[in-house]
Amino acid sequence: MLEKNEKKLIFDAHFHFYNCKKLGIFEFPADFTGTWAGISCAHSKEEWELQKTAPSSVIQAYGLHPQNASIENVAESTDFLELLIRNKQISAIGEAGFDFFTDEYKNFRKKQEEIWNIQLELAVKNNLPLIIHCRKANEKLFEYSKTLSKLPEVLFHSFMGTAEEGESLLKRGINGYFSFGKQVFNNNIKVINCVKKFPENRVLGETDAPFQYLKGEEYTKPCEIKKILEEIEKLRKEI
Repeated sequence: MLEKNEKKLIFDAHFHFYNCKKLGIFEFPADFTGTWAGISCAHSKEEWELQKTAPSSVIQAYGLHPQNASIENVAESTDFLELLIRNKQISAIGEAGFDFFTDEYKNFRKKQEEIWNIQLELAVKNNLPLIIHCRKANEKLFEYSKTLSKLPEVLFHSFMGTAEEGESLLKRGINGYFSFGKQVFNNNIKVINCVKKFPENRVLGETDAPFQYLKGEEYTKPCEIKKILEEIEKLRKEI
């Protein structure tokens, strides 16, 4: 599901259809050439109801986001996720993972771990790819690397580890892909090293639209995936 097509495919490894539609930015200009496809993650029933109306070029994912741990009704959300899996309405689980970026998020470490384990177990049981959100918690990826290696594919969305950490995850048998967004424009040394050092078929572009925007911007549009992919290609040519 996560591999690039042999044809000229403009692939966005991670964005949010619900939020883009609400903002009116899920649109592509007339000069946008190429076949577009993208993976969208929903994190509530409300988000899902809109996301499921997306065109077929949108690959459907649903997950219990670690940033929502403080308000997540675990039993209800798990039941809904299992329903989507049984009905074969999603192609991947996510975003799932850990976020220890703020003290507020850290206060819910245990609950983050609880919903992570639920989703990881469901991904293994149903042979589904997992889309991972991880901030300030890379040690958890290694803690669960043995189980992650059982999955068909793992997408490390907006990967913020070092190139050495990413390479180590692959060496542990994880069929991993690493996606990068507008950090490629910020002279982020870790991101640039990853883009340059990872095998080409492991590097993907993402917008995280409408989020992950640059200073002075209000949001990121899905159509901006083109310039992100162009920058990734430019960086790789510098190897």
